[in-house]
Amino acid sequence: MMTPAEVDALLKPLTIKDLRVQTRVRGLSPAGGIEALKDRLKEHMLETKDFAIKSETGEDLAVVQVTAGQASSEVAAGAGKNNYVRPAGQNVGNFITDRCSSRVLAPPGGGSQIVFGDADMKTGTSNNNYARPSGQQNVGNFITDKPSSKVHAPPGGASQITFG
Repeated sequence: MMTPAEVDALLKPLTIKDLRVQTRVRGLSPAGGIEALKDRLKEHMLETKDFAIKSETGEDLAVVQVTAGQASSEVAAGAGKNNYVRPAGQNVGNFITDRCSSRVLAPPGGGSQIVFGDADMKTGTSNNNYARPSGQQNVGNFITDKPSSKVHAPPGGASQITFG
């Protein structure tokens, strides 16, 4: 038999998806936020005295509790202080969820586009500042009197070569 505080501790690490799975397999409504789901599950667990965490198929999952650096089987024996020790093996109780561990901001390769040949530029839009409707790279370019870079000294210094 578990106390309400122990049930709270059991449900605390569960994600909202996990809580919805737990409510569905018990025949409860999976609607609501995380606190509503925890309250609904807690009440049901205390009434039915069924404190097992279940899989999506309704089977009981094995739960290994770790307290203060000791696995539950070591607490009684007083041996070891390794958080990663598990009586049944290293990866027992691990599971993969649909929740991503990283956020993808753009698809691989980004939104770049390379066209080789004589593609018709009028059929699609382009974000390329150098794209020209005629397809030629240097169409519309012109030279002004304003220099594009500042020259501090002539190339090669003040030398001069005269031929002829």
